Amino acid sequence: MVTLRDALAAAVGHHQAGRLDAARPLYHSILRGQPGHPDALHLLGVLESQSGRLQAALPLLRRAVALLPGDADFLGNLARTLRAAGQADAAERAFARTAALDPADVQAAFTLGTLRLERGDAAGAAAAFAQALARRPDFAEARINRANALAALGRTEEAARLRRQAVALAPAHPDALHNAAVSALAAAGLDRPLSHARRLDPDLVERAVRALGHALAADPRHGAAADALIGAALSLVQAGQAPEWLLDRAARTALAVLRRTPRDTRAAAVVAYRCYRRGRTDLASRFMRRVARRFTAAEVAADFELRLWSMVRAGRRALDGLPDADALLDAFPSLELLAEPPAGSGPVLAVSCDDGYYRRFAMSLLDSVEAQADGVAVHVHVVNPSPETLADLARRRDRLPLGWSREAVDFTGWDDHRRTTYYACIRFLRWHQLMTRWGRPLLHLDADCTLTEGAAEGTAGGLEGLVALLEGSDVGLLRDARWRGPTREITVCFAAFQPTLRGRAFLALTAAYIGAFLREGRGFWMLDQAAPFAVCDALRRELRVRCFDVLDFPWVRFIGEK
Repeated sequence: MVTLRDALAAAVGHHQAGRLDAARPLYHSILRGQPGHPDALHLLGVLESQSGRLQAALPLLRRAVALLPGDADFLGNLARTLRAAGQADAAERAFARTAALDPADVQAAFTLGTLRLERGDAAGAAAAFAQALARRPDFAEARINRANALAALGRTEEAARLRRQAVALAPAHPDALHNAAVSALAAAGLDRPLSHARRLDPDLVERAVRALGHALAADPRHGAAADALIGAALSLVQAGQAPEWLLDRAARTALAVLRRTPRDTRAAAVVAYRCYRRGRTDLASRFMRRVARRFTAAEVAADFELRLWSMVRAGRRALDGLPDADALLDAFPSLELLAEPPAGSGPVLAVSCDDGYYRRFAMSLLDSVEAQADGVAVHVHVVNPSPETLADLARRRDRLPLGWSREAVDFTGWDDHRRTTYYACIRFLRWHQLMTRWGRPLLHLDADCTLTEGAAEGTAGGLEGLVALLEGSDVGLLRDARWRGPTREITVCFAAFQPTLRGRAFLALTAAYIGAFLREGRGFWMLDQAAPFAVCDALRRELRVRCFDVLDFPWVRFIGEK
């Protein structure tokens, strides 16, 4: 006669040998004879879990735990099945009980820490990983995850030390290498917003990127390491601090990422910036257009890099396809010329803004022109000016050779982005109209700047000296020489347009480029900088451009970082 003990032994034998179909009926026969047999319930639950039948396994395991609540093995298997079933909160509670019942169960403590970290409980996670490390000090992955938890708690020095220890324990472990790189990136300062005013230590940057390279060499498909390298490259590009070698390394990684994840826009942008850095913005813009075809128009508008690159059309062919600037004017409100600056052939300082910007900034700019640039003609264009603004302009005409114009725009239904983009961009269509009318040089200035006293005193030649430097050129532009991208290289807080044949053509093409994007509803912030870059890029062999360094332009004090 087969006893219950014999049946259980036979079932376990089949189970351990992997013959699950033979073990299952034996477990069921035991439970028919003794429905509350804890071992049979537990082992059948484990078998169903191994078979992927999690919903069948869970009630069996719960009944077994209810019968023997102090059995850590029962609890541990219930916890693992709950996690596999996606019941993270219940799994965390079960793992916590398991780890308390059996402090030697390193895997239970580790998994508990992982669940807490995923939930955002960094302190609880750190404690669980510490428990695992107390029993197994050589557990590199627990050391890595405890470092991540401590970093989330702001304990960066402890995190960095643990990450170095993890690399020492597992020098080829990609997670250890990646986490060491994360600490190195933080030490280099890449964990905080970058600007040209906050320069990074290039040695620290190189050490961090080298660590990421080691992680990717250990596991070329390590997503976190690839993402960290791509993110570091983009941050450094935007801050103007990306060395050539780093962009090369990041672009190679980005191409591998794109083969696996074709919709990774940050990886695509790194490849595009690399092409731009090599002087092939035409190739970069075509590449990004191909990437953008994988997205809806709304997705393009919502993605930072896709949005920027959507406005870059490099190469002569792109310009040849533009409509004539004058033909585009009917798509926009009329320019109302209310007062013209005094007649003459000298340059005109041209300022454009909305009514709010006029009161906040342009009045100070006009004050500085009165004080620093005696006799220089000025023209102010205002979108939707208030009666108070028009009255202020009329009063200033007694002290300043001043003209002004306006346009009336109905902004009902426009969001802030679309409205500010319009303010920034429409001025170039207006300057084209006024250049055509006057045939005089235009010196465009942002409304939120002032002329400097130093320039007026002659330390940089004053405005007369600036005008002299522009002689013989078609266009004068501020250039950011830090290779920050085609929408950042030409900074149009200042620009000069000469009434030469090529100067007029440059302004007309820039106006047409901007007008076409705005008319089609595809214009975004920084279109006003993408357009002159694209025109310069296409006409560079025939256009005479006088470039000034945006970081060293002493005639004007700009508000904010440039």
